[in-house]
Amino acid sequence: MVGDEQDGRPTHPLGALSERTRGLLIWSGFAVLLILAFLAALGAVQRTFYSAGGFATAYVQSLARHDLSAAMGMPGADPTAAYLKAAGLPSKPSRELLRTDVLPKLEAVRLVSDDDLGTGVHLVEVRAIADGQPITARFSLKQTGSVLGILPTWRFAQTPLTVAHVTVEHADTFTLAGHTLEPRAARPQPADAFTVSADYLVFAPGIYRLGHDAPLTKADDVTLTASAPGRAVEVNVVATPTAAFASKIEKQLDSYLDTCAEQRVLQPAGCPFGVTIDDRVQGEPAWKIASYPPVTIVAGETGWTMPAADGAAHLSVTVQSLFDGTVEQRESDEPFAVSLSKIVVRPDGALDITVAD
Repeated sequence: MVGDEQDGRPTHPLGALSERTRGLLIWSGFAVLLILAFLAALGAVQRTFYSAGGFATAYVQSLARHDLSAAMGMPGADPTAAYLKAAGLPSKPSRELLRTDVLPKLEAVRLVSDDDLGTGVHLVEVRAIADGQPITARFSLKQTGSVLGILPTWRFAQTPLTVAHVTVEHADTFTLAGHTLEPRAARPQPADAFTVSADYLVFAPGIYRLGHDAPLTKADDVTLTASAPGRAVEVNVVATPTAAFASKIEKQLDSYLDTCAEQRVLQPAGCPFGVTIDDRVQGEPAWKIASYPPVTIVAGETGWTMPAADGAAHLSVTVQSLFDGTVEQRESDEPFAVSLSKIVVRPDGALDITVAD
């Protein structure tokens, strides 16, 4: 007792407990810590993999990795024709754009919000950077069950894909990511259609740049923004004539007029110019194009046309007056106008032009 008093150190609270009791308390503490760590890990797993937000984010991250199999394999991602029809969407859109080489570069994918609508359906907003531009998409998800009764499972309540209705005016192809696509291959339409269109499934979120590039026609790029999963979006590509197109028309039109000028008559047949002379003509009249009409190509309802343009043909002819018999050499520029009612581009690039009456 005297030695204990001289030591002066306080006795540890566990010191009075038996060794067995102390062991039980220590192991119980370890067990509590393990349970807390398990619950924290379970919560993290639930938030990351088993929440509606985690499900939608995983889908967009699959697109960012260009892992289309994983994205399309997620429940509800790949729409059937019956689903599309029931959703009021085109039932047979082309799948030609569901490919990695047309996908935009997606990065900085993050969850913005996860709203419980109260009926087992969640509205999830995910944001990303697509080819350098911010884009946001809202996905509708529905709980389908759970794992072990505690980890919910999900599916897309509506497809995460967007249906793009692409219309190409005044041409029959459009370009995307270095590829040339033909709407006629996706949907049958008249061979001579001046405007063609088709429906395509595209991944959302995404920003796609469509254009048109051909020797005779081009179009400025237009942006297709796919930010509305399960919806339809429309985009128009409008082709316009190139300088090469106008040059080819000019050469053919000038050649046609030169051929007209070769006719040694006052009224060249099938030509836009000619004169009537009441006096007597001596010899053969001679024509020469003094000024060719400028070429302007515009889009008509069914094809390319050229509105009326003015030119002049020079006439050289000897004329004897019926009044007093005098003879004179007539030199005159006869104005005329010419228009093309139809311009057809053949598959080989050659042109057929129709001169309006």
